[in-house]
Amino acid sequence: MINRFKTVLMLALGLLAFCSCAKDEDESSRSIQEKILNSYIKVNYPNATKLPSGLTILEEKEGPGTTALKDDMVCYVHYNTYSLAGTCQSTTDSALARHLGTYDASVYYGPTFFIIGTGQTAKGLEEMFKRIKKGGYIRAIVPPWLTSYSTSYSGSTSSTQESSVNVIYEVTMGDIISDLEKFQKDSLESYSNKYFGGLDSTAYGYYFKNYTHPKGLADADTIAASTNVNVWYIGRLLDGYVFDTNIEDTAKKYGIYSTNNTYTALSVEIQAKYKDMSTSTSSSSSSSDGSVVSGFARALKSMTILDHATAFFSSSYGYGSTSSVSSGKGVPEYSMLRFDIWMANTDDDTYPPTVAKSTSSSSSASGVSSKSSALSAQRSTAGKGKTYQIPFFLKRR
Repeated sequence: MINRFKTVLMLALGLLAFCSCAKDEDESSRSIQEKILNSYIKVNYPNATKLPSGLTILEEKEGPGTTALKDDMVCYVHYNTYSLAGTCQSTTDSALARHLGTYDASVYYGPTFFIIGTGQTAKGLEEMFKRIKKGGYIRAIVPPWLTSYSTSYSGSTSSTQESSVNVIYEVTMGDIISDLEKFQKDSLESYSNKYFGGLDSTAYGYYFKNYTHPKGLADADTIAASTNVNVWYIGRLLDGYVFDTNIEDTAKKYGIYSTNNTYTALSVEIQAKYKDMSTSTSSSSSSSDGSVVSGFARALKSMTILDHATAFFSSSYGYGSTSSVSSGKGVPEYSMLRFDIWMANTDDDTYPPTVAKSTSSSSSASGVSSKSSALSAQRSTAGKGKTYQIPFFLKRR
């Protein structure tokens, strides 16, 4: 009852402030929001700490981490946002989304990546983030004038951080990173040890496992340049979130099926160099013209007809600084990716690829120098006796 009274009183004070301000044509929207914020704090959080910028700290725990967040560093955070009336507006917590009835399987609920000190993160969020360390928690009210970005930054920003009203943010700090390249290298090694028995990288930040030909392809099995192949794939982030696939049943299983998509094999023209098959501008795992990200292309160069393989790699082989996230769906910037891939001849448009169709083609038509036969998928279980702490970003809520 007391909480309800406080909420009603707060709204009444806010409305009074708003109405009185509306009468004054010269009064700015900032002044209006400041009066609403002050009224809300007075009623609900009289002991809150209001900083000179206008950021108001409601609750704060620094956290057990040892690294302080500074400019030119990056971080992963989980967060929830609320209106002053208490309505949850957004969350990276799938359990909370389920509780609220807003859960969507196609939405990514993993931690969010922020770059600090470059103007790409809203000013109020940067101020919040810098007050806590890994494992820390902060709850604060971010006024609208602190949701803007640095005027010195001319690149793309996330419009979801911008607001015209006061917003309550709840933030839990994850990994704080000073060297992103090293962090991704260590994370991929950790992932390899956890899920692939300590599989070695084949290049810096790149791992590949061919289940059909675990010892690699013989020269006779390689696919000639300018040969078209059909490819089926599943694209994931390392925490398991499936962001793209051309396999209909898989899309339905992971809640990303759309009647607007055509679930058919992707036709890719094999080139002498994998970089000639890739693009860094595609907004999905593979574009309609058959061009793919470089990590995907590199995997295809190590496969032949009827092969099944997995590749996982750093963001430099994926989309880099580009984000394809829209309405919570897609690939965040600087994401490490995993692709599970199946390869077939162009006359085989069914999933999974079948021996009958693929081996019926002549060697000249298929571009493969010798017949390829499907072998049993063989997974390495040879561990290295080394354990790793799974990074924060791999832990979905």
